[in-house]
Amino acid sequence: MTVRFRENKPSRSNLTDLMIFRNRWWQHLIFWAVALLILFNIFKGSGSVEKIDVIYTFIFLVPIVSIVYLNLYLAVPRFLRKEKYLLYTLILLILMGGGALFLYLLFDSWIDIFLPGFYFISYYNVPVLMLYTGSFLVLTTLLKLSRSWFMLLRVERMTSTHQLQSLQSQINPHFLLNSLQTIYALSLENSERSPEVILQLSSILKYTLYETGQATVELEKEIGMISSYVDMYRHRVDPDRTEIKLVVDGDPGELLIAPMLLIPFIENSFKHGLMGTQDLSFIDIHMEISGDILQFSIHNSRGENNRNELEQHTGIGIDNTRQRLELLYPGQHKLDIETQVNTFTVNLSIQLKQQ
Repeated sequence: MTVRFRENKPSRSNLTDLMIFRNRWWQHLIFWAVALLILFNIFKGSGSVEKIDVIYTFIFLVPIVSIVYLNLYLAVPRFLRKEKYLLYTLILLILMGGGALFLYLLFDSWIDIFLPGFYFISYYNVPVLMLYTGSFLVLTTLLKLSRSWFMLLRVERMTSTHQLQSLQSQINPHFLLNSLQTIYALSLENSERSPEVILQLSSILKYTLYETGQATVELEKEIGMISSYVDMYRHRVDPDRTEIKLVVDGDPGELLIAPMLLIPFIENSFKHGLMGTQDLSFIDIHMEISGDILQFSIHNSRGENNRNELEQHTGIGIDNTRQRLELLYPGQHKLDIETQVNTFTVNLSIQLKQQ
């Protein structure tokens, strides 16, 4: 093997839900308080604060609040979210026009019936009032959609995180199982190399315990762990019948990689590449680092007695690695797996980040 570096209390859940509920109502109250303040500054007739200006502004805002919530809790969920855009546009225009007409009639004649002690006039015609109602409808709709979008993004992130944790928890036991099988095979042979391999496994398990809980690890550490794993596995094979190569070209520098990302491919090559009826089996692992691009390839022999397995690309690790790549490196990786008559080849290119 060659390794070469070149260059009774409420539950927490209920409390959280209660806080979210309260926060939502506080957000609404703050929004309408700001709206009331802005309208008041637009409507007041003089530099001083008059009682009639406060009453006018408050009464003006009440119909707008009504049409806004009709839109948010009826029109948006029933039509906009269901992609009935034409119907939603029609309803939005009805709310705008209806609200504007109501405001015009309210201040033109109706308000004198309810508040005869004040002298109100209608400052605006219907088209201008439609600008007011339309502005509130559009603004509040955008705020609601943006809030829903952020919540959806948060849920997607949480889902991805839980999925990655689940995939990682499956990979590590699978990796441990293969390592223990190696030690078991040596123990059956009463090999003097067993203590050495146990120490190597201990080092690898220490790595998986303290490093793989992070989102990323240093590429150099990951390569070192791979080297230890390959070296440990060499004790299980006959060097006269098996050739194992591990070559690393380039400088890992400060590049970072998701932990245990490459190990499943290496496990798979040992599992299938060293079994069969060939006189000589081989595993050729090559990593080339160029800038922030890692080119990783494995080329191994393929035995007669496991070809059906290989054609199905078996193994928990391989399937999980495909999913992890999609989640962690979307649009930043390319994976090709090629099955031939006597060989099996994996080529993976990943664009990595630096510290």
